[in-house]
Amino acid sequence: MDQTTPKRQRSRPRGQILVVAVIAMISMIGGVALILDGGNAYAHQRGVQNGADAVANAGATVIAQQLGGAAKTDADVAIAVNAIATANQLDSVAAYYTNRAGQLLSNGGTVVPNTAAAARVGDGVMPGETSGVHATGNQLFDTAFARVIGINQFTASADATAIAGPLAGGQFLPVVFPVNIADCEVNGDLGVSEADWEMSQPGNPPIGQEYIVPLCKTGEGSFMILDLDGTPNNCDDEVTNPPAIQFATFPAEVQSDNGNNCANEMVNEVNAMSGKVVLIPICDGACVTGGGSHAVYHVIRVTAFYLDYMSDQNGGQNTACEGNGTTLIPIAGNGSSGCLAGWFVRYITSGPVGSGPITDAGSIGIQLIR
Repeated sequence: MDQTTPKRQRSRPRGQILVVAVIAMISMIGGVALILDGGNAYAHQRGVQNGADAVANAGATVIAQQLGGAAKTDADVAIAVNAIATANQLDSVAAYYTNRAGQLLSNGGTVVPNTAAAARVGDGVMPGETSGVHATGNQLFDTAFARVIGINQFTASADATAIAGPLAGGQFLPVVFPVNIADCEVNGDLGVSEADWEMSQPGNPPIGQEYIVPLCKTGEGSFMILDLDGTPNNCDDEVTNPPAIQFATFPAEVQSDNGNNCANEMVNEVNAMSGKVVLIPICDGACVTGGGSHAVYHVIRVTAFYLDYMSDQNGGQNTACEGNGTTLIPIAGNGSSGCLAGWFVRYITSGPVGSGPITDAGSIGIQLIR
């Protein structure tokens, strides 16, 4: 009788399968960690970048106030920087002074190549050439799944630089003032110069002298309607939908629109903006042009005007443009049938910053450059 020999079973490496499974699971968790914690890191990075931007803007705003004549020191900049850093939940922030080109400055005001040699905000010194702030912010945050592969925390970091200087662009009211505003008498004599404009303090209305600026067309172009959007005879639309313009350099040439026609169209739209600050380009010298329509004005800077009202009538004496000699003073002369009333204000806003000094009634801009 044949006897069958039992087959010997082959042993299986059960432990090796377990190791492979564990490695695969760790790889899968690592992939999940990469997706989830990577997305979380990106969100934190964006938040830190916004925080660094805000810190740089806060420091530059204090510098803008100093450029406008306020008594501000390094301590004031440090207070603003630290307050905004805390509000944006940054764990640490380092800020340094820059010039208007965004270059780091030493304590003595010279350009230096890195932060190690730069004047740091809060160290007690604000260099003489200071026009901006460079800020670096950091935020430490915990991971979720990445802990499995030994990564417990990430750090998000971001840099930003903001500068302050003369405003070189924005949304403008389509008018122009000369630095020497002419009156509306027969010969168009020059009246008050820009250096004599009283700058009012913030308030509603502002605290200071209100002026009447005559809407008259003299040889020197006392007041002229500008064509800011390239389309003639639509000044009412330019008031309600002001075009955003950036002047690359000053002086800049701007074409005029048909003044008298546009002035009539603008009255209601301008009066609807009563109580608001508008930006108005001003031109150099006596604003000498070829006169009349189709003139070209040389804009040298931007001023801010807190609007009270606009009045225009077809000839004759306009009592709304006469003033009372005390709280409401015409710039010069009399006899105007149209005028714009309001206050010249020292105004700081976000916008492109140009070169040159901040003088007299020029507006100040804060610009985030990187």
